[in-house]
This record gives sequence, structure tokens and C-alpha cells, in this order.
Amino acid sequence: MTKVSISFAGAAGLAGWPDFPLTLVRQLQDEFPQAHINLIQDPDRRLAELADTEVLCAVRFNKKDLAIATRLKWLHLTSAGATHVLFPELVESDVIVTNSRGLYGIPIAEHVLGMMLMFARRLHDAYRLQGEGKWARQEMLSRFSLIAELHGRTVGIIGLGSIGLAVAERCQAFGMRVVANKRRGGGKPACVDELLGPDDLPQLLAQSDYVVVAAPLTPETRGLVGEPELRLMKPGAFILNVGRGAIIQEAALIQALKEDRLGGAGLDVTDPEPPEADSELFHLPNVILTPHYSGIRSHYWEHAVALFRPILGQYLRGEPMDNVVDKRGGY
Repeated sequence: MTKVSISFAGAAGLAGWPDFPLTLVRQLQDEFPQAHINLIQDPDRRLAELADTEVLCAVRFNKKDLAIATRLKWLHLTSAGATHVLFPELVESDVIVTNSRGLYGIPIAEHVLGMMLMFARRLHDAYRLQGEGKWARQEMLSRFSLIAELHGRTVGIIGLGSIGLAVAERCQAFGMRVVANKRRGGGKPACVDELLGPDDLPQLLAQSDYVVVAAPLTPETRGLVGEPELRLMKPGAFILNVGRGAIIQEAALIQALKEDRLGGAGLDVTDPEPPEADSELFHLPNVILTPHYSGIRSHYWEHAVALFRPILGQYLRGEPMDNVVDKRGGY
């Protein structure tokens, strides 16, 4: 019988995460009686439980885990990114890795729109002034030329995967012009006005009022946006990163923000993460910084299992599996 282990929350050291619901364990067991669905709850038992696990559903996995899990054939990640587990030993192994691409599009896209609206309507300024106990009408009127709307503006999306596509759909609904690039070919979605290739990044940056980084971290995207790229952006444009912090060269970004070459930056990810305690990102007035939680959504586990369930069925039936990660490509 195939042992399918689920390791989250306390058993994986994920403080703050809700426990995996036992009702979902029972539902999976009822649907797949040919498998043993095993919820690892005790952190002291985690490694022992991995020893005979064939399928592991988790978000963290390391070299020690792989050395213990000698029967492991498939690792399913509840994250969309996979680079945090792609250490050489796993890459060289026969273990299949899948991710949860498609789980995070809606919450992250709404998070992006929230940041964009904050910048456009200067809500971050008004909120800071509220904290000072001010009815700051005069101060906000002094920002008259900076207060805008998203309608009619251009958004450039770097990485048109499931998250980038969700951002594009919502930006179009706000009346924005949508420009996007992607590495792989395919037709232009209806919500995208102009689809560019990976070599057309300068063209995307030069015409965008808002740049949204939604690409995965790979060797090709690491440090993709540096000083030359930031100088290609419109004066006063905004950049938002919900991909990975290392895609933007942080020192160059901070300098551009300090010089007011950019209107602002909305960052849900940083490099390093968390930022150093003395990082200027905490104090720059044109930065909205959130601690990597844009993917959190209501009924999280129900949505996560809804994505995992059909892939588990494919695995047990010996069929081609969805969401397989290219371990060498990094996504």
C-alpha cells in the first residue's frame, strides 16, 4: 500500500500555520483506499515517519529528509516556488517534484492590486498621517499631482504564469493596459494587450507605470532587475515584487527609491528574507513592505487539497502528472 505522508505546521516547524484538518485526511483516505494517508503531527516522529513514505506532501524538505526517505518517489510542494528544495542531491535523484501552481493566483493578485491602489490613491501617506493623529486634508492636497487612478495606466507583468495571469485579469478589469512577458511560447490571453518575449524586458519596463514581478526564481531570473533596468523605467513608476526577492537587485532598488527615480516599491518578498534589522526598506516612505504573506487565503487547506487530490489520483493510476517541476530549470 502506498504511504502518503502529509507534514505541515508543528511537525515541520511552521509556526503560525493552522493544523492540517483531520476531516481532509479522512476525505483523502475515503477517496483513495489503495493508499495509506498519514498525517505527521509529532515533530519528534517526523524523520521516522519519512523512512517508509512513498509520497510526501509538504512545503519544506532538506538533505537530511532525503537521506532518511529512501522509499520516496514523489514530493508535492504546497508552495508555487520550488527552488528552496532543489538542492543537488534531490535534483540528481529520481524523486518527482510537483508544486502548487494555481493555488495562489487569486490572493496574490488581490494583494498586488491592493498595493497598486495604495500607491495610486496615496493611502499609505494618509494612513501614516492618521497615525500621527492628523486630519491631514492639507497635507494630502499638497500631493495633488501624485494622486491618480489605475484606469488608463499601463502595467507590465514579468512572468505570465498563473499568478501573473491573475494579475493581468484584474488589472484589465480596472481599465489598465496590460503588457506581459513570458519565457515559454503560447497564444496571447484576452486579458493581455501586448505579449512580449523574455528578451523584450527593456520594452516592457520603458512603457509601464507599474511593473509587477511575478516570475519564479531561476538562474536566468536571479538579479534580473538591476540598476540598468531600473533606469529604463519611467520616472515615478512603481515596481511590485511578489515573485522572489533575489530577482531584484536590492541595493540598486534602494538607491533608485532614495533618489525618487521611482514612485515607490511594493515588496512582499526581499533578499535576504527577512531583511536585515537596519535595512532602509523598513523606513523609506515610498516602500510598502509585507512579510511574504500575499499567498495566504481563506480556506487554505481546502484549496490546497483540491489541487493535490487529482495529482494524487494521476500518480496512483500511473498517469502523467500535472504541475511537475523541471528540477534543473527550477520551476
